[in-house]
Amino acid sequence: MILDEKFLKKQKKALETEKQKLEKKIKELEEYPDYGRGEDDNAREVSDFESNLSVEAQLKSLLKKTNAALKAIENGTYGKCKNCKKEIEKGRLESMPYAAICVSCKKQNKK
Repeated sequence: MILDEKFLKKQKKALETEKQKLEKKIKELEEYPDYGRGEDDNAREVSDFESNLSVEAQLKSLLKKTNAALKAIENGTYGKCKNCKKEIEKGRLESMPYAAICVSCKKQNKK
């Protein structure tokens, strides 16, 4: 199965949209809110900051995968599994446009 131009354009658009959303969310998380000067305010501020660090790390990881997928589209390597070099299932790419490995390799990695 070779990915057709129409499918690639659709995937590129989906990835670009996702990239914009991720960048916006990351920027929002990086803005440090000032809750006030009281002890309760400071405790809440620290708690929110720690929670945001984990979320921010996940978003940055997803952004990295999204950027890699966009680059793969440009390079003509989109849809090829990084491990086995076979084509990634179209359904997998539709549900996860940034997928870099096929289902078979993903299952092997979990073992």
